[in-house]
Amino acid sequence: MKDLNVLKKLFLLSSFLLCTLEANNELSDILSQDKSQLLKYQSEQNNVQTHQLENSWINPVMLQYSKNYSTQFGSTTNTQQFIVSIDQPVFKMGGIWAAVKYAKALGKANALDIELQKRQLISQALTILFNLKKSKLQLEKLNFMIENDNLDIQIQKESFEEGLSNRSLYDQALLKRNQDITSKLELELNIAKLENDFSLLSEHNPHTLTLPNFSMIEKSRYMEEQLELKRDSLRVTEKKHNKYMTLTKYLPEISINGRYTDEDLNPLFASPGSRIKEQYYNYGFKVTLPISINSFNDIQTSKIEYLNAQITLNEKKKTLANNFKLAQKRLELIDKQIALSKDDMRHYESMLSTAQDQEALGDRTTLDTQIVANSVKVRALDQEIYKVDAQIELLGLYVNVADAM
Repeated sequence: MKDLNVLKKLFLLSSFLLCTLEANNELSDILSQDKSQLLKYQSEQNNVQTHQLENSWINPVMLQYSKNYSTQFGSTTNTQQFIVSIDQPVFKMGGIWAAVKYAKALGKANALDIELQKRQLISQALTILFNLKKSKLQLEKLNFMIENDNLDIQIQKESFEEGLSNRSLYDQALLKRNQDITSKLELELNIAKLENDFSLLSEHNPHTLTLPNFSMIEKSRYMEEQLELKRDSLRVTEKKHNKYMTLTKYLPEISINGRYTDEDLNPLFASPGSRIKEQYYNYGFKVTLPISINSFNDIQTSKIEYLNAQITLNEKKKTLANNFKLAQKRLELIDKQIALSKDDMRHYESMLSTAQDQEALGDRTTLDTQIVANSVKVRALDQEIYKVDAQIELLGLYVNVADAM
């Protein structure tokens, strides 16, 4: 189906979930317009701030114009002045290079943060869709169970009236039906809540979207293409350059300065033959060595931040590896649950065949046969519910993997 292909593209192709989606497909922008626009603004803001930070070492060229009036010489005189000046560091013991590298690493890390935020929002939307599908299956299952409850009540009532059983079996059947009806009502409320939660993330109708079918991802790809690890690795690089920048703040700095002035001369010096110029240049250089009582602490703080970033990266690797291992265990358990449900279903199918034969011979009632038939359907629905659980588990593995295939 078209929707299935669209959602697969949304979730799997080219940077997974977000890139190279066909613009005319409704699922290419599953998030609401407001959330998409907010993320877009965050991305644009990050780009602007990154470029601004990359060029922060370049000092501005200062333009100044002034006009002054004076009555010092008996009559009112006015002088004008126009100045162009610059004071620009050109050598900072590698600090300028480190500042540019720091800005680039920071910008890329922040961009991945925004990417991860967007993926999490889409993952939330997809998780809701999976849970809606699961809830609908559970609702269908409960309908069969309630039907069986009603059949069982009828059987127990007839048995009690004929003196073949005591009232406790009839009471248990009534209690079981009431419990299942209560569960159905709670499930319907949960479906309404899921629909409401989805409406906060997307403007689409959750019941018209078709879900993808994920398969197990290899651990090597899961680890190597984790955007969280790429982001944390960039954080390490960012802190590394910041550490060097902090060090160079307290090392010698060489700056060049220049100034061009075009001004009216003071009337005292404006006599004919004066060698004083109205237009002239000032230029030179300076060497600066800051001495601060906090320099050691400042440098140590930046070093500790760098070491913390390295440890955070290592801890994230362990966490992701453990998450993958735990997901494998959960998927193995779900596979076993599906296998057990299939085994139960085979037994009920055998029982159904026997019940149908006995009903044809008059040895069993239609009520008994219908209960067994419904039980077969319940076991089939159980398998579908477990498969949805598996898809939700796989979604958690795929969500932050780049270029997942």
